[in-house]
Amino acid sequence: MSKNLLIQKSMKNVKTFLVSLALVGMSVSSFTAFAQHPPLGGGSGTQADPYQIATPAQLADLATFANAGNGYDTYGVYYKLMNDIDLSSYASGEGWKPIGDANNGVWLTEFRYCFQGRFDGCGYVIKNLTINRTTDIYVGLFGYVKGGKIKNLGIENCNVSGEVQGFNYTGGLAAWCNLNMDTISNCYVVGTVKGGSVGGLIGNNDYSTVVNCYFNGNMQTGYPSGGLIGQNYYSRIVNCYTLGNLEGCNGGLVGTNSGSSISNCFSKANTGFGENNRVGGLVGENGYNSTITNCYATGNVIGYNESAGGLVGWNAASKISNCYATGNVRLLGGTGSGGLVGLTTQDDITNSVLIANCIAANDSVILEADNNTIHRVLGLDSQPYIPATFENNYAYKDMVVKDINGDVSITDSTFDADGIGVDMATFKTLAFYATASNWYNNEAWDIDTASASSSVWRICEGKSLPWLRWENINCDAITTHTITATAGSNGSISPSGAVSVTEGNSQTFTFTANSNYEIDQVLIDNVNNPAAVTAGTYTFENVTADHSIAVSFKETVGIVTITNYELRITIYPNPTDGKLRITNYELREGTVIEICNVVGQIVFTSAVSALSPETTIDISHLANGMYYLKINEKTVKFVKN
Repeated sequence: MSKNLLIQKSMKNVKTFLVSLALVGMSVSSFTAFAQHPPLGGGSGTQADPYQIATPAQLADLATFANAGNGYDTYGVYYKLMNDIDLSSYASGEGWKPIGDANNGVWLTEFRYCFQGRFDGCGYVIKNLTINRTTDIYVGLFGYVKGGKIKNLGIENCNVSGEVQGFNYTGGLAAWCNLNMDTISNCYVVGTVKGGSVGGLIGNNDYSTVVNCYFNGNMQTGYPSGGLIGQNYYSRIVNCYTLGNLEGCNGGLVGTNSGSSISNCFSKANTGFGENNRVGGLVGENGYNSTITNCYATGNVIGYNESAGGLVGWNAASKISNCYATGNVRLLGGTGSGGLVGLTTQDDITNSVLIANCIAANDSVILEADNNTIHRVLGLDSQPYIPATFENNYAYKDMVVKDINGDVSITDSTFDADGIGVDMATFKTLAFYATASNWYNNEAWDIDTASASSSVWRICEGKSLPWLRWENINCDAITTHTITATAGSNGSISPSGAVSVTEGNSQTFTFTANSNYEIDQVLIDNVNNPAAVTAGTYTFENVTADHSIAVSFKETVGIVTITNYELRITIYPNPTDGKLRITNYELREGTVIEICNVVGQIVFTSAVSALSPETTIDISHLANGMYYLKINEKTVKFVKN
């Protein structure tokens, strides 16, 4: 259909709608369709002669025009930036008013408030965008974009806040895009974006293609939210990525991906940390016949409810292939924790799940619950009709997999949720990916090491896992460093041994004590780190040199409980410097307390107090060393310092 026919059709639709309003007695005086367009900085709005925007005021004039109900008059109109624009002068109060402010309308009439034009940033940057509209929806540089197109635009040093409660849409570039299969291309956002349902670039994306875009920054969001796009429906995302810390986001790249495809994308952002559901390093929810191919995620993932996965949190009737994840995964309650996918399910009996030719290269996957829904590749398969299909998936063989009961047993198999265990060095070789027999249907990854190759993936032999060719990484410039990780007896560290880390990357280590032991010291380059002792983990950030990490363990001491049938006695502190406290509400007055040395000699006796459920005995006169306390034929060991 030609541009003129489209405009004529749009005019007909508007006129028909106006007549309909008049027939039901509604006022049409507020409509300003086909009003005179502001001159901006010149041009006529055609493809050959776009309207020119060279100043903050001219950009604001465009917003004022669209927001007055003239959205239809921007349909098919061309705009271009002439230079960088600094919006600092619009930072006070509520800040910038989005271009296409659908807050002005109701659902049936809001399209007249939408921006519907074609905007070319020409490679220029809009700087210092500030929006503080915490009671509005459709918040961003652009508000609601309907049937338009945006390309070649950067936004830097932005601080965008939308409605912080409720179902709403906030994005650094645009709040909502419904482009009738048109594109957002070569755009990026650097800064901070906050709100309820948020995307770093776009809050909600329908029927659109997003290509060659990225977000780098921080987010504080609600559910659902994603680093690049909050909610993505019936759309394509290609060659995009995210960096930063995404607090509250449930997806590193996309929060909810429905009926859509994502290919050749990655996220290196840390994701989760808020009270969120279905958290994934790349996608939080991937559903309803969506596909994810040739993608990876390296950020850490923390989920607080339902499911968490290194790549995808929740996968419904959708396919994932030729992808990998490396970030640590932790689910604080809920069901389904996996190195690649947290949980799979189906939308109906016709669409099934396929997870094939993927790698879970995570150091650790943790589930702080006791429900047997944690594995190296997939946490839980909850298919009600047809079980998920797993084909030729692999996992880091030294991955720590734990629930609240301790280490989880692993079953090596190409057809189940744990995958085949492989060492990290193998994951960094071309031969592993290029050998067809390693992969489903004998289809090797599209990968090479030659710079002139047109393959999807490239790998720096022995230095890195695969990366997407469009990243243009220079393998010769990659420097690697070695972190030597060791653990003493009665515990372990993961990963262990000589761990190779690419310069500038981060590496996390997790420590696990055996039963009845605890972490004693964590020596980082020979200096003890008490915070790591408490946390049970340590991350070397932005590695630029060789390091060492050594963990030692000691026998568990502290509050000790002994049981005599239904009698529970608490004894503390242990070790003690002289005062030992014994607490129980059921011991009878006068019950004898005996202290024995290591050869069994009774060196002190006392009795349970009649005045309090807690009895304190003074053994400061005893020599330092190990002793045994005996009550009602039960004995517990303690130390006197």
